[in-house]
Amino acid sequence: MSSYPFKKAASRLVIGLMIVQFIPLNRVNPPEKVPVRAPEEIADILKKSCFDCHSFRTEWSLPAYIAPLSWAAAARVSWGRNALNFSEWDHADPTASAHRMRAIRRTVIEGIGHQRLYYTLHPQSRMSAAESTMLLNWIDTYDRETAQGI
Repeated sequence: MSSYPFKKAASRLVIGLMIVQFIPLNRVNPPEKVPVRAPEEIADILKKSCFDCHSFRTEWSLPAYIAPLSWAAAARVSWGRNALNFSEWDHADPTASAHRMRAIRRTVIEGIGHQRLYYTLHPQSRMSAAESTMLLNWIDTYDRETAQGI
């Protein structure tokens, strides 16, 4: 039996993968508009664990430049920025801020399925128990201050 059909199919696959590398994607980090204000230790936790998908400070790793992985990475970052963007935090709207804080709290506490693949590939980005506690305490403080109009 000839291996010609296999070689032909493999060649087409390789050529196809090479061609799709030239499809442009939106891997842009626009300037921050109104970044979230947080104490330095909280900002460090957010940068480490959240900013790659939820800010304009995304650090695009190598897979983000190799199709078809790049398509998934760009789509997840776009989705994450639309869901919550620490680079577009409207401090003037306490209702929106409170809603965002509840969403962050829920994600930190439940963490169910939140970007398992990302954290598997980037274990250094996972929050430790101490970091989760610090973040939740900051959210509690933020909620109290917002409720008091501070």
